[in-house]
Amino acid sequence: MQGTIIFYNTDNGSGLILCEDKQKYKFDIESWGDLDNLPQIGLKVTFDTENNFAKNIVKKPETTDKNSIPTSIQSAEKTILQTTLPDSDDEDLDKELIPDFYSIKTVPKNFIDTTMNNFFSSLTKTVDKYKDYELQSEDESLDYFKIKRFLFTAYNNLLEMDSALADSSLIEIYQNIQNINDIYNVYKKSYMYPKIAFSNIFLRYTKYKEAKKRLEKNIDTMKSLKGSLVVMEKEIKQKISELKTLQDEIEILTLKQNIKHLKGLYVDAIDYIGTLREENEMLLPITDEYFEHFFSEFSEKFESSYETNIKSLINILDSMAFLFDRLMWEKASHSKTIINRFDESNITYPYSSLTFLKYYLKTLDKSKLNKENQELFELLDYLENKKK
Repeated sequence: MQGTIIFYNTDNGSGLILCEDKQKYKFDIESWGDLDNLPQIGLKVTFDTENNFAKNIVKKPETTDKNSIPTSIQSAEKTILQTTLPDSDDEDLDKELIPDFYSIKTVPKNFIDTTMNNFFSSLTKTVDKYKDYELQSEDESLDYFKIKRFLFTAYNNLLEMDSALADSSLIEIYQNIQNINDIYNVYKKSYMYPKIAFSNIFLRYTKYKEAKKRLEKNIDTMKSLKGSLVVMEKEIKQKISELKTLQDEIEILTLKQNIKHLKGLYVDAIDYIGTLREENEMLLPITDEYFEHFFSEFSEKFESSYETNIKSLINILDSMAFLFDRLMWEKASHSKTIINRFDESNITYPYSSLTFLKYYLKTLDKSKLNKENQELFELLDYLENKKK
């Protein structure tokens, strides 16, 4: 059977799977059969059943679609970093160095814009796909990054009280939020490390990567040759010492030829190291030139594109957080199980994240607050101001 995990308690390893036919199956961590993936809310799985319990649960294999929107950090990265140019042939690294072959002159005009558009395509497609969720009024949005941790904690708590709360409409919004959050994390990471972004988004599609590859190969070869020189030098000295002890003319002639051969190899190695060093003296300015010529323009355009696109994505996350919050508490207010539990805890109607947060904060010892709990008091101020 196939389904989606709609609830998972990391404390005791219990969970709930919702199938396409709306049937729900409980499971525990002992029934988990996937060694490469751990249970998490929103994960699509396949499983067997026994006495209305799920067993032999594994992650459902993902289908590949070049035009699909990435739904996980891993798939987003594959989309973003896939190369459109063929990899260089290692045989080219052994040919005579022609500096113009690696020059910035080989970069097409407006190539920064081209690579930038390719990089942000996943983000723009995601915004376009979920744009209908975006609400126009600020009153109908919640700061996603302020509330997300508490919002999903409250959701898990409510599911523990009544698993029927997880219907298809709530699960759909939950999964969409997770998908968009994954995309956000990928782009946020790139924004935090501009030089890595420059390398992954732009340089990897230019001759820079081939110049860098040749440069690194030369360095490795020189290191190896220098090690060989040490060995040959020691061997030549040993053979010269041995030559002084020989009396037989044939043995002397043979050893002299051997020494001559070794000296020839020694000189060839020194000459080759010199050639590689000269190559690197030409390659280094070329690789530096890519940064000097393109990095400033790239950084400016990247920052502008990021801020424009990420703002739209955050607006959608804020709107989805509001919709999820409103729908979750609306469904909770119609659950007899949840109503009874709230009555026992003196949580009054109407139910909301604000009332639930107030109840939770009353249970804390204010003299022993950690950083996360302190942030919850800041969230309380935010929600109270939103209510005004």
